[in-house]
Order: sequence, then C-alpha cells, then structure tokens
Amino acid sequence: MNSNEDLLKLIARKDEDPFTVKELLFSLLRYWYWFIISGIIGFSVAYFYNKYAPSNYSVSSLVLVKEKKADGVNLDNLFDNFQLKSDVKIENHIGILTSFSINRQVVENLGWHVSWYQAMPFGDYDLFGREPYKIEVDPAERNLTEVPLYITGLNNKKYLISVNAEVNIDGKDKQLNFEQVVEVGKKFSNKYFNFVLYETANNKGGNYYFQFNDLNNLALSYKKKLEVAAINKNADLISLKLEGQLPAAEISYLNELTNVYIQFGLKEKNLTSENTIRFIDQQLTDIVDTLKITSDNFSRYRADNNVFDLEQKASLVLEKLVELDSKKSLAQMQLNYYKNLNTYLDNAAKMKTMIAPSVVGITDITLNKMVVKLIDLHGKKAALSFSLQNKNPSIQLVEKELEYTKKNLVENLKNLVYNTKQELVLIQEEIDEMNKQLEDYPKTEQDLINIKRMFDLHNELYTFLLQKRAEAEITKASNVPDIKVLDPASEATYIKTSPKSLLNLFVGLFAALAIPFLIIIVKNYFDDTIHSKEDIRKLTDIPVVGSITHSPYDEKIPVIKYPRSIVTESIRELRTNLDYLYHGKESMVVGIQSVVPKEGKSFISVNLSAIIALNNKKVILIGGDMRKPSLHNLLGISNKEGLSTYLIGHHSLDQIIKSTSIGNLDFIPSGTIPPNPSELLGTNQFDNLIGELKKCYDVIIVDNSPSSLVTDGAILRRHTNIDLFIVRQGYSHKGLIDFINQLTEKNQGKKTAIVLNDMKPQKYGRYSYRYGGGYYRKAYYGSEGYFDFDNRPNKNLFNLF
Repeated sequence: MNSNEDLLKLIARKDEDPFTVKELLFSLLRYWYWFIISGIIGFSVAYFYNKYAPSNYSVSSLVLVKEKKADGVNLDNLFDNFQLKSDVKIENHIGILTSFSINRQVVENLGWHVSWYQAMPFGDYDLFGREPYKIEVDPAERNLTEVPLYITGLNNKKYLISVNAEVNIDGKDKQLNFEQVVEVGKKFSNKYFNFVLYETANNKGGNYYFQFNDLNNLALSYKKKLEVAAINKNADLISLKLEGQLPAAEISYLNELTNVYIQFGLKEKNLTSENTIRFIDQQLTDIVDTLKITSDNFSRYRADNNVFDLEQKASLVLEKLVELDSKKSLAQMQLNYYKNLNTYLDNAAKMKTMIAPSVVGITDITLNKMVVKLIDLHGKKAALSFSLQNKNPSIQLVEKELEYTKKNLVENLKNLVYNTKQELVLIQEEIDEMNKQLEDYPKTEQDLINIKRMFDLHNELYTFLLQKRAEAEITKASNVPDIKVLDPASEATYIKTSPKSLLNLFVGLFAALAIPFLIIIVKNYFDDTIHSKEDIRKLTDIPVVGSITHSPYDEKIPVIKYPRSIVTESIRELRTNLDYLYHGKESMVVGIQSVVPKEGKSFISVNLSAIIALNNKKVILIGGDMRKPSLHNLLGISNKEGLSTYLIGHHSLDQIIKSTSIGNLDFIPSGTIPPNPSELLGTNQFDNLIGELKKCYDVIIVDNSPSSLVTDGAILRRHTNIDLFIVRQGYSHKGLIDFINQLTEKNQGKKTAIVLNDMKPQKYGRYSYRYGGGYYRKAYYGSEGYFDFDNRPNKNLFNLF
C-alpha cells in the first residue's frame, strides 16, 4: 500500500471513536421539536388537571382514651402489669372505631341516603351541601341503589331524567335504559324508582346526576378510607383522618363517628345499671299491685270487724313474722340469683343482662368483684374481636383470665348456695315457731295479723327496691365515657391534599419529556440502518472516501447550478479522494455500485461525472443499468440508442456517445431494455468498448445495477479500477455491509471504497453535526462566506436548527 492510500485511510478514520454520551445528545437534538411539543402538551394537561380536577382535603380529629386503673392487689393488677396491656387497650379502641357496625351506624345517623354529583372531565364533583334538587322519598317504596340517574333541567318547571346502567335485580343482570320528562314537584314513579324532586337555589344549570346509596356499601367505603392510629405507643391518644372532596362531609362524618363511639362506650358502661333498673322495674310492677291488694284487704278487714289495734304482745309477734318473711324473701331471691348466675357463666350474651349481686342484697365482696370482672372480661373479648383474630395472644390472654375467673366463681357459688339453703331452713323454722304462737290468739286477731303481715312484707320490699333503683340511677348518671374528643374535626384544621399543583406540573412535564426520549431510545435501539461513518467503520475495513450531504434542491445536478453549495463541496471532496485512491497511467474506470435500489447511485454518478469534467478532464458516463435505466432522464437525453443497442450491433460507438450540456462530459445511455443484460455485458464487444473509451477519455464512470438483485455489477467490475459502493444514510441497513465485504473478498487487489450518501447535517450523530453544523456554520452566516447559504430553498424554523 502506497503512502497516498495510507493518508486516505488516516483521513477516513480521524474521527473514529467509540459511542459517547455526546452522540446520544446529538441523536436527541435532531428531534428537539418533539420535546418542545410534548412538553407543552404535558404541561398543559397538568395545568388543566390542576384547574378542573376535584380537590381532595384531609380532615382530622384527635381523641384521648381514658383507661380505668385497678386498685389494690388482685387479678386486675396482675394483668395490668402484663407487657401488652396498654397496647391492647389502644388497639381495642382502634378496632371498634374501624368496625363495620360503628361506621354503619354513623351513615345511618347522618341520613346519607342520596348523593348528588356533577360530571366533570377530570372527575365528578360531589355536591354535598350544594344539592341542586331536594328529593323526597317514601321509605315504604322501592328505589334501586347505586344506579346513576342523570338530571337535565329543561326549564324551571320540567327536567329530563335518564338512566342507562346495568343492574342486578334479584340475582339477575339487567340493562336499565329509559328517559322521561318530569315536572318539578311531581312524583316520578316506575317499577324501579319512586321520588319527588324540588329545585333548590344551588341549581345553576348543567348536567347533574344522583344515586340512592346502599348504606352498607357506603359504610364499607368510609371504613376503608378511614385512617385511625395511635399517636405513639406511650400515649393514649388516637388520631382519626379522612380524605375527600368536601371538607364539610368529612367533618360531619368524623364528628358523628366520635359521637357514636362515645355513646357506644357509655352504653357498655351503663349496661349493668340499665339491667338493674329494668329488673327492679319488673319487680316493682308486681309488688305495687300486690301491695295495693294487701293494703285494701287490711283496711277492709279492720272496718268489717271493728278491729283497729293489736295487743302489745300480738304486735311483737307480727313484727317478728314480718322480719322473718323479709329475710326469707331476700334469701330466696339470692338463691335464685346464684342459680341463674351459675347457668349464665358460659353465655356472654346473658351475662350482659345480669344485675349486680348487691341489688338482691348480696354483700359478699368477693362475689361482687368476680361478677363485675366476668362481665367486663366478656365485653373486653367482644371488643378485641373487632380488630383481632381468635388466635391472637391478646384474645387468648383474656380467655385464660375468663377461665380462671369462672373457676373461682363456680367454687364460690357452691358455698353460697349451700349457706343460703341452710339459712332458708333456719328462717322457716323460726316462722313455724311464731305461727304456733298465733294459735293462742282469737281468730279475729290471727286473721288481722296475717293480713297486716303480708302488707308490711310487701311494703318493705317496695321500699328496698326503690332504694336500689335510686342507687342504680345514681351509678348510671355518674358514668363518664372512656373517650374524650380533644380536637374535633373542623373547617379550621382541614388540609388540601390534591391536586398538588407544583408536583403535577413537574410530573406532567417530566412524563411528556420522557415519552419522546423513550421513543427515540427504543427507535435507535431497533434501528439497524447506517447513520454515520462510524457505523460503517465498525462493520468493515473498506475505507469511506466520501460523505455526500443531502441536497435541498430540486435540481438533479446541483454541482452545475449551485457550485458553492455544501452538496457540491461534498462531491468535490469525493473527487479529491478518488485522486488519492488511484494513480494509474491508464484512464480511471470507476464503477458506481449499490447493493439495493434507491441508495442514490444514479445521482452520484451524474454529479461525480460533472464535477470531474469541470476539473478539465474528459469524462464519459456509461449507463450500465440496462434493467431500469434512469440516467438519461437526469441528463435529458434520449434512451433509444445506447449501450444495449451497441452490444447487439445495431449502432456504432459514435452513434451511442451523446454530448451533454456540461463541457468535457459525454454520455452513453443504457439503451432499450434487452432480455439478457448480463450476457451482453460479458461479451467481447463490451471489452472492446472499454478499450476504445480509454483511448479518448481520462475518466470512465459506469453506473451499475444493484448488486444484490442481479450479477451485472459483478461482470462490470472486471473492467473497473475503483468500485464505489453507495450507502444511503438512514436507508441502507447494516447487514448490507456484510454483502459488500463478501464481494470485496472475491475481488482481492481491486480498489473498493464506500460513499455515504444523503447525509443530513445535524441529524445523525456527531460527525454529521460537525460537517453540516459545526465546521461550516461560520461559512453559512459570514458576510463573506464560501457557501451559497442564501440560495437554499425551504427556509423555515426547523431548517434554522
């Protein structure tokens, strides 16, 4: 290899280096307008979303849990010192607050049976508190729930109601579709809905819709979005949060939730007192009737028998009998209590209905504590079940405590039942003894004593029960809830949570820029076309001797009309490199090749021929593509006489050589399309043609057929000194380079080079940018520039960049 060839390869490889971030940036810059358009769209979408999307607000409330502490050394203290005790209590309250039953009661109390909405592009507006119509319904009539009913006001007297929804009725799916004009204030009725609408001052016109709520589903939805959590593990404070479109609705819900839970806690606390009052009221009802009867009997007997006072001795007997009867009644009541209590020990529901032992005069302190504790443990277990599974250690701990308490209570009851029965026997013996003493009195006094005895007994019981009822009422009135609301939900404390304007604008802009970025990256990843010299050099050692820039002109031979253009300069560079590549004594024969059609082979053949001819060299261009000739159209010359007609002997050499309007440039057209182009090119006649032309011309340029389709180019390469394979930027695939390598290996010693055609400045990679936008930018804009920039057509914003 001579020094000139070494210099040519050095020039060809001077810019070769691995792919860099800079190349990626240049690849992105050619689609700069994609980013601008996409960014504007993304920013606009985010802006309008911020403006028209329904806002969400966070509403909070803070409550204090006041736990009752146990006193003294007993089982309560034992469990109070257990490590999980405090946490269990807080989780207990949290579980109840988030339970379905509590939340169901809240929506029931609030009366949220109907919800109104206004349809908007980015989400429907909830019209809570601003309902355009007031609705009246008869609870006894049917209204399907969760079916949107669209209301369009026609005038101030009529509205159009329309429904189009799929509903499930009695387990069957059905398409519900109807429209009807209804007068305001008149009842709308069909087999699915029954209601009356009245217009309100909030009706500003527009499209509204409402639906009858399924309170169960509404409660579940609020239960799902309700956030209840302890402030920290060392504080008995619980935070409640809700998020929704309208702060007023969420404030109402949170405040009603705390109210319902406070009432729930009070109800549990008052359960024993209420049971006591209910039991006493039942007893009083019977006693009052009996007391009235005995009082009437006593008064009537005295009047009928003229007996008003008993003797002193008889009065003493009467007092003793009344006292014994009272003891017997109380003891019997206590015995019945012990038996009922023993029966209800394993029944949590019936244990809730048990009254306190002290109500029936039981003064046993141990029993009173055990009963109260047992009722409390059953309630605690039920409360824990709201939030924990049965296998949870906390519930298992309560169950163990229940078993322990019941075991002790059963043993205690056995002793109490036995002692009470013995007491009843002794009392009955005393009563019998006193009754014997009555036999010594006259019958009139005996009857009066018995009547007065019954009256006094019931009177004492009545007084006793009234006293116990008053005590139960006092206990009930003194109960306070375990929860205290420190910070109720209010409009002063709500916070707007969405839309987050700045974040949405940033996300919208980022997403908009990321989309074209990803598209470009993916496109480049799967794009296997050739974009730069670097792409070619990575695939072959064949030198790249020219980069022909994209011609922005309609002119087919711009080297003549635009001699100071970039495309002309790039073809001049190719001409110079050919001089470096070939230094033979004979005429230079250049074969213009392409692997596939539309790579610009004919364009380069004509313009290269013209630029060499302008350098005062005699050039002849041969249309070697006899299958699909096109050169004659570029030069405006007839194709009737040409290479094909010469090779078959119909015309002489002088007849097929055509002069062109370009000095020093002659042209041999392809001629009429023959049936056997390959065979004609392989004849001695074509060999003689090349030999004759070498005598008259300095440069012979042959435009060949695509090499991958036919063998014409391979035949012509026998006569060429240099083969130029044309590769088009963004069109030719990298796999074609392998085909060129294979052709080159078969023609060792032949000088082969590659020309990159249709290079678009600033479009593909760093090299294109340097060539079109870097090295020559000053020439474009300079007042005394070399290039004819002002003659470029299509001057628009994109071309400026």
